[in-house]
Amino acid sequence: MKNFYSTGDNLSFLASEIVAPQHSTGDTYTNLVGPGEGATTPVNLVEDGDPCLIGRIVGVSNMDAVFATDLIVVSTRGVYSLPVKANYGAGIHVGETVYIDPVAATLSDNSAGVPFGVVVPPNGGTAGGVNAIAVPVGATNTVLVKLFGQTPGAVGFGS
Repeated sequence: MKNFYSTGDNLSFLASEIVAPQHSTGDTYTNLVGPGEGATTPVNLVEDGDPCLIGRIVGVSNMDAVFATDLIVVSTRGVYSLPVKANYGAGIHVGETVYIDPVAATLSDNSAGVPFGVVVPPNGGTAGGVNAIAVPVGATNTVLVKLFGQTPGAVGFGS
C-alpha cells in the first residue's frame, strides 16, 4: 500500500511528553549513567517497563530516559506483567478493563482514567476462568495486561 507508514506497534516520543510513574529515587541505570552524561541524580523520568500515557495513546516504555529530551520508544501492543490496584467492587477479574491515571500513571480499576488494557489469564487460562479474581479489593497485584494501544476520546480538539 503506497500510503503505509508503519505498523504503529512501537512509537517514539520525547521523554518530556510522556506521563509515567514517579521515581523519586531514580533507578540503578539512570543514577549510574546520569552523572557521566551531565544529569543530576536521581533522574525522575520514564523508565524501562513503565506504563505510560501520551494523550490517548497508552503503552509500556522500552527504555530509560536520562534527559527530558531523550527519544523514548513506547510499545502500544502486547501483553505485559504490570502492577494493578483494585479499588472497587469485588476486585479485578480476568477480562476486566484496567485504566491508567492521567496524572500519576498508575494502573487501577478507576474508570475516571484512560482505558489502558484488559487483564488476561497466564498461560492461556486459570482454574477459575473469567470468574477468577486477579486482584482483590484494596490490593495491588502484578497481573498480565493486554494493551489497548489507543482509545477514542471525547469529540473535538484536545480529546
